Amino acid sequence: MSWNLPPETHVETTLAPGRRADWVSLSKFRLQAVIGVYPHERLHPQPVDIDLAIQLDTRAAAVSLNLAKSVDYAKVARDLRLLLQGARFHLLETAAEAVAALLLAPFPDRARPEAVQVKLCKPSALDGLATPSVAIFRTRGDFEFLPGEHTGETLIFASADLKISLVDMGGERSLAITRLGDREFLTRPTQVFDFPDGFEPSGTGSILTSTDVVTPQV
Repeated sequence: MSWNLPPETHVETTLAPGRRADWVSLSKFRLQAVIGVYPHERLHPQPVDIDLAIQLDTRAAAVSLNLAKSVDYAKVARDLRLLLQGARFHLLETAAEAVAALLLAPFPDRARPEAVQVKLCKPSALDGLATPSVAIFRTRGDFEFLPGEHTGETLIFASADLKISLVDMGGERSLAITRLGDREFLTRPTQVFDFPDGFEPSGTGSILTSTDVVTPQV
């Protein structure tokens, strides 16, 4: 399968018959995150490489010049940083599934994708001998986004050890991670691509700052 162009059978199941797929891609995005099951992987962040392809109809954005009708890849990059550095996943498989769910979740400031491809790699995991990776293809219908336990909360992903939600906190959408009973909020930075600075406090719950996650190296 060509990475940026899935088989036509996939395209036809997610778009109207006869429609060709439009894609917004983000390639070779690297950040530092804790992903792994071994003790040294839980203690120290390592490089994680991300490749994304987001399928949606881009014609409305093209003629209106309205980015909200497409996907702002700067905001996507910011959301990936919050999710991957905050969740501290044990498996690449879990991380890839959560990324796909986040990309396909309903956001008021961006178009809703029909499908996504997600590929995650850990280039340093095997000391350069090989690069382990996981690649998945998911459609909107693969996920069910349900109301959470709290007002304004939308549950987007759950695994055996954590739950990830979007929470409307006074007009600001925040990423909430509940891990084994401990609830933490990650509030998006004010700037669209504000990687060097810390996460803004949300004023609710236990606040996770960038220093609590890892030192960003992007």
